[in-house]
Amino acid sequence: MGNQESTQSLSEHEIARLSAETNFTPAEVAQWYKGFKRDCPSGKFTMARFQAIAEGFFPAGDAENFTKFIFNGMDLEEDASLNFESFIKVTSLLARGTKEEKLKWAFHVRDIDHTGFITKEKMQLVEDSVFSMIANHVPLPDDENTAEKRTEKLYNLIEKDQDGKVTVDQFKVGLNQDRDIVNALSLHDTVQ
Repeated sequence: MGNQESTQSLSEHEIARLSAETNFTPAEVAQWYKGFKRDCPSGKFTMARFQAIAEGFFPAGDAENFTKFIFNGMDLEEDASLNFESFIKVTSLLARGTKEEKLKWAFHVRDIDHTGFITKEKMQLVEDSVFSMIANHVPLPDDENTAEKRTEKLYNLIEKDQDGKVTVDQFKVGLNQDRDIVNALSLHDTVQ
């Protein structure tokens, strides 16, 4: 697909393949592609564009760092831009993926240096970015009302063997124990 994608429409074969690799019908893939090409005529969705969109959703906070983490989690080819294939696969996962798939992706976002594990420091960086974005506009329980408290709570929930590293399996098992997180992962299960 690569460069060909930026100058042409998707072929029926490409639409069928992407439909088979996502949770979208062929008609939905074609519709998503139409919108993607309208918003990204070059065929590439850049981090700058992603950040501009995110700022519209979080005007009172600083979304820059958080959007970097999210964008890097979406950038399956790790080339600082999203082609349509990466975009549709992650959109499908977030909109219609299973809880397990979403937890695995959430781990990937927090594994910011792609080592295959998360440390408390990595979690702290991501939580700091979340708190910068939401500022003081989201009421949180006392045990989660700062980035440090939230990191401590989550890390203690998932890091059971005390080796300083959380694997994807530990992450999924631990976060499955938190009802609020499981509910949050299900918020977008009905996206069309």
